[in-house]
Amino acid sequence: MTVTANSPARLLADDALERIAAIAEAPLRRGHHVRILRDGALAFPAMLAVIRAARISVSFENFIFANDATGEEFARGLARARERGAEVRVIYDPLGTLLVKGGSIRRRLKRAHIRVRPFRPMTVTAPWSWLRFTHRDHRKLLVADHLAAVVGGLCIADHWSPAERGGGGWRDTAVLVRGPAVADLQLAFERMWTRAKGDVPAGVATDTRLPAVTLPRPKGDATVVVVGDRPRTQRVAAMYEWLADNAQESIEISDAYLVAPQRVLQALIGAARRGVRVRILLPGRNNHPIAGLAARRVYDPLLEAGVEIWEWNGVMLHAKTLVVDGVISMIGSSNLDPLSLHRNYELNVLVADAKAGADMRALFATDTARATRVLLGEWRRRPVRFKVAEWLAGLVTWNL
Repeated sequence: MTVTANSPARLLADDALERIAAIAEAPLRRGHHVRILRDGALAFPAMLAVIRAARISVSFENFIFANDATGEEFARGLARARERGAEVRVIYDPLGTLLVKGGSIRRRLKRAHIRVRPFRPMTVTAPWSWLRFTHRDHRKLLVADHLAAVVGGLCIADHWSPAERGGGGWRDTAVLVRGPAVADLQLAFERMWTRAKGDVPAGVATDTRLPAVTLPRPKGDATVVVVGDRPRTQRVAAMYEWLADNAQESIEISDAYLVAPQRVLQALIGAARRGVRVRILLPGRNNHPIAGLAARRVYDPLLEAGVEIWEWNGVMLHAKTLVVDGVISMIGSSNLDPLSLHRNYELNVLVADAKAGADMRALFATDTARATRVLLGEWRRRPVRFKVAEWLAGLVTWNL
């Protein structure tokens, strides 16, 4: 692919990639094989296969690890890995797990002699712990044997299981990574494992470099940067802003809760006004109605600038993905909302690769075929009661 000053491939040039790595405050790693995983139908089997192949270690971290059929299937896989002699460790967020029926699967895991750590637990003996509604571990990560990792937006619960298997069939995306950045993802897990043990504030000892590990040999052509976020660092917001400012042709975003800061919204508006095709896919029906209403509060300025907004017609759209110029993709746990961008611990993988970008664009095209486009004229004619509800919802969510 030819790289010129004004071509989409410019984002694959060394100076652009080095700038991306600087914003992420993470190493630039080359030589990866990546595979895009759509929904639980593909992501869950791929994750279970990674666990089955593990012989040395499995590091598993998720906002929700539910005590339901999906959770039990993963618990069995982790237990078998432990029986094979692999070291198995699990981090889950107790608050996230409260959002699903059945509670957490912690007891089941501990019976299998798996090491489990809740992140910032809330207990009856410490009533003040129930005030910890922010600074949660919202990440979704699986690493096995320093060889393979899966990062995305899927939690371990029946909501994400395919409908034909009795699940909720939520729409989501993950990415399977093989190559040198797996070591960075393992390091990200180790830091959170330490935080979970001592509830260490962000920026303290846990950011000290851990002992170096041997990086896996390159397995493909994709360049990868791990984009982690923790409270107040705002790396993901800065990444969205820079990529929007530097996009040449297209920006495609899928997000569950569009309550983005003004700096990100203005970057998207600026890109649309200079001729970049900006498209955003959002849920038509949101599992958090207030967040859904708050997102609609910002439709008007985006639509006026020429941004295309599409609303998903299926069950809940939970994916958090970005594709720029068909060559830069970001997949992970970060929503474009205050909790993800300012308050929580998040984890994403940025992939610089034209093939992965093409796969992501094809995925977006398939999704918009099942979505309804929001048109400016019709939008402005919506009932006043909807406008009032959106305004009130915005007051709540923007102050989180």
